[in-house]
Amino acid sequence: MDPEEKRKGLERSIILVIAEKLKSGDIEIDRAQNIAQMLLSVLHPPMSLEQLYAIAPYLDDQFKELAQAVLPFMKEHDDKIRDAVAKHAEELIKSGQLEKATALLKEALNTKGASNG
Repeated sequence: MDPEEKRKGLERSIILVIAEKLKSGDIEIDRAQNIAQMLLSVLHPPMSLEQLYAIAPYLDDQFKELAQAVLPFMKEHDDKIRDAVAKHAEELIKSGQLEKATALLKEALNTKGASNG
């Protein structure tokens, strides 16, 4: 998907969360304004997919209210990475390159563990 479409999708999800929380009274208008200002400062075009995936956890760290918008975005990314690694490892195994497949999977696990820790 186009990075700009991804950025707009994340932005749209965050705006919907803010609107929902304002309507339900879960956040105050000042907090919503702070979130909106932060969004304008960090989610601006042009952005690469790598930049989006690096910024998304920051959004959630700064404003816990955004977790329901950010977590699905990050899960989709993690799923794509996991699927690509699994496919590559499978191809390596099929071609008899077990050591390379093992190294790839270990690296993927270490990288995943470091990003979650």
